[in-house]
Amino acid sequence: MRTRGLRLALALAIAASSTLLAQTTEQTLYVSVLDKANHPVTGLAVSDFVVKEDGVAREVLRAGRTADPIDLAILVDNSQAIQSYVNDVRKAVGSFMTRMAGEQSASVALIGMADRPTGLQDYTSSVAVLQKASTKIFAQPGAGTVFQDSINDALKGFKARPNPRKAIVVITTEGTDFSNVHYQRTLENLATSGVALHVLVITNRSNEAFRDEQARDRAYVFDQGTSQTGGRRQDLLSSMALAPGLDQVAEDLASQYKVVYARPGELIPPKAGPEIAVKRPDTTARGTLVRPVTPIA
Repeated sequence: MRTRGLRLALALAIAASSTLLAQTTEQTLYVSVLDKANHPVTGLAVSDFVVKEDGVAREVLRAGRTADPIDLAILVDNSQAIQSYVNDVRKAVGSFMTRMAGEQSASVALIGMADRPTGLQDYTSSVAVLQKASTKIFAQPGAGTVFQDSINDALKGFKARPNPRKAIVVITTEGTDFSNVHYQRTLENLATSGVALHVLVITNRSNEAFRDEQARDRAYVFDQGTSQTGGRRQDLLSSMALAPGLDQVAEDLASQYKVVYARPGELIPPKAGPEIAVKRPDTTARGTLVRPVTPIA
């Protein structure tokens, strides 16, 4: 009887495993494709995309330009560090927010990063409201930047918003980050969020980005956080370059593709996120995987 019971249990386990392996799930990527001049590539179809997980090719089921709405959190450095840049920052951010809301019906929130994450404007698609919100950007004397605290606060805010297409755009300077969150936790939370991170950094020649450990940690999140989530990092030599830099982000988001691929049912999930590529030469592709909503640590 014991042998028969073991055989039955083994048969049931094999059957369950076979059923799981036979099942497939659809996974979604929001993908930006750029040519060698960093301009969006149009006219792509299913056959142009290649998706791999752990080096294994997946079947691309559907692909096309997305019209899905986007939730956009804009994190702006309003610490003392932007004192000499504040007019350029205010003007560029205002134009970017109203463009995203007007042309793409994006829901946009504006968050200040001085001393603590501070909501300057809750999510809205109203161009008039966003134009007014940009006037709230001032440099706060004596205040430092809490970039990582602000990132994690924005990620928590997305949990109350079911929209699967989300992005964070950070406008900041170089230097020390006075956050309480460790950079590894920030990267972990970004990796599981399904949120694309775009960072525009107004740089200088003082090597502030490497002056202390906190500054180096922040620079590491700039680099790894953008590359791992399908966003982009731009280092700007002047605050006057902020407006064209944000225009590039807007064009990037406006021309994204929605790529749906099949993931076979497996007992062990992929170790790393999907790799997305395009068969056309001289192009680069960056993808943001839609993630199920999970609590942020």
